[in-house]
Amino acid sequence: MSPTAKTALTIGSVLLAPLVFVVGLLILFIAAVASGASGHEKESGASVRGPAGAAPSSVSGIGPVVLDAYVKAAHAVTTLRPKCKGMRWSVIAGIGKVESGHASGRTLTANGDVAPKIYGVRLNGSGAGGNTSVHGDTDRGALDGDTLYDRAVGPMQFIPATWQGPSGQDGNGDGVKDPHNIFDAAQATAVYLCGTGSSNLSDDAQLRKSVLRYNQSGAYADEVIGHAHAYDQLDPSGSGPAGTSPGGAAFHDGAAGWPASVRNPRSTAGAIGWARQETTGGGRDWYRACLAFVARTYGWSYSGVQYAVDHYRQMPVSMRHDRDRTPPPGALMYWDTGQRAGHVALYLGGGKIASNDIRRSGYIDVVNATDIETVWGATYLGWAPPYFPQGG
Repeated sequence: MSPTAKTALTIGSVLLAPLVFVVGLLILFIAAVASGASGHEKESGASVRGPAGAAPSSVSGIGPVVLDAYVKAAHAVTTLRPKCKGMRWSVIAGIGKVESGHASGRTLTANGDVAPKIYGVRLNGSGAGGNTSVHGDTDRGALDGDTLYDRAVGPMQFIPATWQGPSGQDGNGDGVKDPHNIFDAAQATAVYLCGTGSSNLSDDAQLRKSVLRYNQSGAYADEVIGHAHAYDQLDPSGSGPAGTSPGGAAFHDGAAGWPASVRNPRSTAGAIGWARQETTGGGRDWYRACLAFVARTYGWSYSGVQYAVDHYRQMPVSMRHDRDRTPPPGALMYWDTGQRAGHVALYLGGGKIASNDIRRSGYIDVVNATDIETVWGATYLGWAPPYFPQGG
């Protein structure tokens, strides 16, 4: 090889070396990005069950037509709102559970019509049902039968003004957008939650933001998302305790009768009656005051103990029924919420409790006892008789 050729080869090698190095780095970078993207897909895919192929064949408490509507709505929104990711039947079911108990007590036809129709309270700002703002009539009574004020309508409780905008949907393909039809209403719920921008409802922060558009109540959002998470955990058979929110074993009525040392100003029947009256006629007096509420149900002005969990732990051992899920009506039920105070509620029987804050902040509502676990993620401690030795 001539000296000139050797010089040219050397210069070429020097020039090519950086280029080869850069190309090598580029290949490594692309491989790393591809590997990282694959890893994130697996991670996000495992966080929740997606809309496709994830719905159980049946779910306790949800009729087959209603469940079918939820599933079809979750599928439809992938086309109607392609920028929206993470929508699934369980999210729509969370709304349906809170708004109408999945059209509980109504008859549904195969095409989804609900009878009798479901109407909310008149939105005249009276405070009834929690409404504090006035919504004058916008539909001339066509949807809600009221020509003076609007009412929320249908199994998903849409306000006529909202339904008549872009949110109204024809989910069953009959050419009519009807909020009293579960297929139409479920699809409208999915569309409304997704909005028009990009979103990923697999992320709880984004899901919460979407639910708050539906109802601007933090307690409402907590309840809906709690139900959605519980439904997410169902296996393909839909197994879960009959007649309760999924995620916690059912509660059943145990034998009545308290120890002789349990003496209260109000009887057990009187306490249950007072609690039920408070759910319909009471005010917003019970925010973070669960122990004060159960003491009041039995006629006491105060319990004499600061925290619910302490009230349970200070009970005589013979009165504590740790983790027992057969409390008699009138019993006090306790949960560890992960916070210092814990929670206590009055057991009404039939798996139901009277509890503050679970559905509406500061108010008392009758809910499934299992909701404290499925909505708040609390741990059930047990039950005890209504014993208030420091009450006054």
